[in-house]
Amino acid sequence: MAATRPRYCGVLLVAALWVTAGLVCPEGRLAAQKSKRTPPLPPFASLFPLEEAWMITLPAPPAAPAAYDGAHLFVPLSSGQLVALDWQHGDTFWSVAFKASSAPVIAQGTIYVAGEGQLHALDAATGTVLWSARAPAPVSLVVLAAGRVLAVGATIAAAFDAGSGAPSWTQPLDDAGEPVGTAATADALFVTFAKGATRRLALADGQIVWTHMVDGRPSPPLVVEESVYVGDTANRFHALDAKSGKTRWSWRTGGDVIGAAVDGSAHPKAVYYASLDAVVRAVNPGNGNQRWKRDGGTRAVAPPIALDGTVVVAGLTPTLSGFAPLTGIPQGTFDLPGELSGSPIVNPTLVPRAVAVAVVLKDGRAYGLRALSLMFNESVPQPLTVLPGKPLTRERLP
Repeated sequence: MAATRPRYCGVLLVAALWVTAGLVCPEGRLAAQKSKRTPPLPPFASLFPLEEAWMITLPAPPAAPAAYDGAHLFVPLSSGQLVALDWQHGDTFWSVAFKASSAPVIAQGTIYVAGEGQLHALDAATGTVLWSARAPAPVSLVVLAAGRVLAVGATIAAAFDAGSGAPSWTQPLDDAGEPVGTAATADALFVTFAKGATRRLALADGQIVWTHMVDGRPSPPLVVEESVYVGDTANRFHALDAKSGKTRWSWRTGGDVIGAAVDGSAHPKAVYYASLDAVVRAVNPGNGNQRWKRDGGTRAVAPPIALDGTVVVAGLTPTLSGFAPLTGIPQGTFDLPGELSGSPIVNPTLVPRAVAVAVVLKDGRAYGLRALSLMFNESVPQPLTVLPGKPLTRERLP
């Protein structure tokens, strides 16, 4: 017995170590794995609070939403001009005579914009027209995808080669109303229309793959992986299968849905949407379960914008509000003396002491805003009233 006692104790000791390490008990193994997981790192800096960097008054009110290429802000004006503003200072870079009917879209130094029955490509550095192509019908939305410029109106959708303007295809549309918004992938164009239709068109030939109807006016579509997210004025938020158009899930909300957004990560963890009940919500992309909701304090006027560290909501008063993406905790607000034209334009990469947000008001005023968290302002030096350190008494030798 004396010879077997140490061996028995050793077996017990090994078994205890196995259980402690989670090799025998699955619960122990899972607990050990969870304990090793670290929470996600906080963002480098928050967009809020904001301060005004510059303000200018444009020659005329805007005719369509503005666009940004990383260095300049391009604004179509109701006076028949297209102006380019310096992003950092608001100075006019160039101005050309151009009557736009759509918001500009910029890619690789070229501006694509519709106007007066034509689609145009302009040099972003000078405003010079590179090519023009006649559109078969009035165009109100322009989007880029897979080397094509896609133009959408109430009665047609058409595709043009981005480099030359050569037409690729034209797809007639029935009377579904004015297009509300577009989203494009590598092989498809998704469009929502004012009378309730959401459509998928094949990018190769423009054929309508499916049509899904909702009650009321839909919001602009948001495409994330294999789902299309659409809200409507019947107070519902839907997730549609991108391939078939069938409803994956649909949840009632407290007001007309303005639009939705996700951050730029490969696999977003939340979809954020704003509605006219003045509430901002974050939901699970897979099943629509609510992650958080917050009172936005204002009626949203544009879809939210999701960044690495902030969800930005544009409203009436305050004009801009920020919320933490993981928790929805309010981060700050910024108010402007007027109503926004289109959505605010936010630089996705915050740069110290640089303009982070540009907004254009309906009355023609434009603002550049910067993040105070990246100003690194030092306090003003103050004169010393007391010398630092500890006073020492004079030592005397005995």
